[in-house]
Formats: sequence, structure tokens, C-alpha cells
Amino acid sequence: MSILNRPNDGLLSVVIALRRALVAYGPQPEDRLLALCAPASVTGSRPTMARKTLLRWTQLGLFEEREGRVHLRASIASLDADDIDRFRAALLRLVLAPENNPEFEGEGGGGDEERTLASDFTRAAAWTLAQDVYTLDATWKVAETLENDQGARPRPIVNDTRWSGLAEWASFFGLASAGQRLVFDPAFAVRSVLDEVFSEEDTPELKKTIERGLDQPTFLLRLAQALPVVDGGRYRVAVEAGIAQPWRVFAAHEVSPSLTAALLHCEAAGVLRLESRSDAPMRVLLGRRGTQLRSFSHVVRTEDA
Repeated sequence: MSILNRPNDGLLSVVIALRRALVAYGPQPEDRLLALCAPASVTGSRPTMARKTLLRWTQLGLFEEREGRVHLRASIASLDADDIDRFRAALLRLVLAPENNPEFEGEGGGGDEERTLASDFTRAAAWTLAQDVYTLDATWKVAETLENDQGARPRPIVNDTRWSGLAEWASFFGLASAGQRLVFDPAFAVRSVLDEVFSEEDTPELKKTIERGLDQPTFLLRLAQALPVVDGGRYRVAVEAGIAQPWRVFAAHEVSPSLTAALLHCEAAGVLRLESRSDAPMRVLLGRRGTQLRSFSHVVRTEDA
């Protein structure tokens, strides 16, 4: 299956409608749920898109069928109905889960898209975040030329339909922002995992304690584990290994332009503070065309986070 192929595999708007209906009315028989979200007065007698969306996102684990009724995944059902940001963050974590990315686990579908689950989205997102997002004209025509020039294999995005799907899903998940133009800036996604990045498990109680400051190696390692399409993440590393002619090979002490943009936006919003402390290893933030912007050794989570 390919969540980027929206005509065959479902729409974001329908996912939101299905979730809202289940929050409002509780678990429902499938036909009743489809009637609530895609009534015959609107869709005719066959709610095709709603059914396709329900099927695909059941396969991804957002919906579960038990005792003849459709349920929301427990971790998502517990979210406040109006908290769309937490829903966005939870859905991204679900899409990036190892079980939904079999192509990165050596368990690809062998051409059977029903078995690739969200691997297509993850590959496309990791590839775009590896580019110079400051100069990238984020359109399908440019992306197609770029992936051909770079010899990226497997191809991250195979056609304009899937590019449109990537643009919509990446924007919703907070890996991109859509204003006058599409920019692959994962600021929202980074911000959504900061509780995990700045926490430690206090065994055996497993209580979370917030660390106000982390050295940059620890921060970036934890961030890559929580969000594996950014620098150092397992999906990002796998995708970069398949690029024959990358626009730039990043040194170990460099932060890619996409993650640089996210960190600087988080700092501008008062969520993080990037500090340069003496006698500590530094990382360099890269801007347009790889220009060095500034260095930092520690990341502090502010009181406003």
C-alpha cells in the first residue's frame, strides 16, 4: 500500500472525519461509521474513498476492529478531540513505527504495495529532508529532476500523484510547512518529540524527569531515535546510502539545512536555546547551499516549552 497514492489509499480529510466520528460516537460498526462520515446523500450509494481510507489506516494501526465495531487505537482515543496538534504528532509516530516500514526492516513487499505500508512516505520524507531546503523549489518537476540527477535508488517519489500526497501528509505531520511555497522544515515534528528527547526513565517507577540542558551529541542522538527521518535517524541514513550523487556529503560535525531550519525556528519560538559553551564539542548549523551559520555545544529547553 502507498499512503502517498491518495486516490487509491485514502485522504487526510477522511482520516480526520473518521477519527472525529469515533471520538464523538464511540466505536461503531463499519457501515454505520462510513454512513456518518460519507453519507449517501453526498457520496451516492458507495462511500468508496471513505472505505479505502478506513482500510489503509486500519492496516497502519490507527483503527482496530473488535467484536464487529471499529475502534480508535487506544493511545489516540485518549487524546482530547480538539487537540489536533497532539493528533498530528501521534499519527506521525505511528507512520514512522518500525512495523509500518517493512522496506527498512528488510521485509519489503517485493512489488506488492499492500505490504509496504508507510515505507513510501518515510522514504520520500527522508529524501526531501536530506536536500538543501533553503533553495529547493518544492514542486514535482524539480523533485523528479533532482532525484534523477542524484541517482537515488529506490526512487523516493515515483510520480506527480505521490508528490502531491507527500506535500499534504508532510505538512500535516509537521515535516513541512505550506505557505506561499512548500518548505521541508520539520520544526513542528521536532517540537512534538521534545518530551521524549529531554526525558529519562527513572527505573523502576519509570517516572519522567525533564532535563533542562543536553550536550549536542546526546540531544541529536535522542532526536534521531524519536524522529528517524532527520539527521542520523535510521531511515534517513538508509535513504542517504542510496543516493549516488548527493548535493552535499555532511561532515560529522554538521547539521543539515532542514534540521537547522527546525532548530532555529524552535529557538525563535522560545522553545529551545542553542548554546555555545567553552571546552565542549561543537556542531555547525548549515544554511543555504551549506553556508555555515553558527555553532552550538548544548541545547536547553526553555521554561516556555
